[in-house]
Amino acid sequence: MIFSETNQAISKALVVAWGAIETPKHNANVTVKTKAGGTYEFSYTDLEGIFDVLKAVYKENKIAVLQTPKTFFQDGHLMISVETMLLHESGEWVKSEPLSVAASNNMQDLGGQITYMKRYSLSAISGISTEKDDDANGVSGNQVEFKNETKPKKLSEQQVKRLFAIASSHGISVADVKKALMKDYNKTLAEDLTKQEYDELCTRLENAGKEPQHA
Repeated sequence: MIFSETNQAISKALVVAWGAIETPKHNANVTVKTKAGGTYEFSYTDLEGIFDVLKAVYKENKIAVLQTPKTFFQDGHLMISVETMLLHESGEWVKSEPLSVAASNNMQDLGGQITYMKRYSLSAISGISTEKDDDANGVSGNQVEFKNETKPKKLSEQQVKRLFAIASSHGISVADVKKALMKDYNKTLAEDLTKQEYDELCTRLENAGKEPQHA
């Protein structure tokens, strides 16, 4: 991990926060197909479940979570990485080393990769356990299928209409909403927002007034 030049305030806040964070409940499943032909499952906590246990504690201790995905080329291959930063109200911060994998050419799968890395990076920097140890099955050559993650659940048509209706009622254009989707969530379609991202953006739009650049 990398700390800001000064870190007394954030260190104190993180110690208090870590003592208050509860281990998240598992809310999704993984199916492992072994090389020998057998299968078994274990449970894990998805990204939304992690935020459910972290958000209130971090808010209480004046800590914000910033996760930044980035694509880059390495040895001729397109890679995708995610960096997680915990930012304290003092301006001090701590961030993870970027977690990176070879990027998928399929946009939906790429979104799943980003979600996967956000989950691992956030749970690691927060010091919490979100799944049972899979005994390095992926590294051992067994096929590991994470359910409810590589294909995130899309928002309903009604939810998308509500999002744009809120924006319109506050004088915010469709183009400005789409800019916010790309800038703040790295997504081009509103339906690809998670439920948490959707709720957050709706609240921000309701409070944005005539300032769409802050939506």
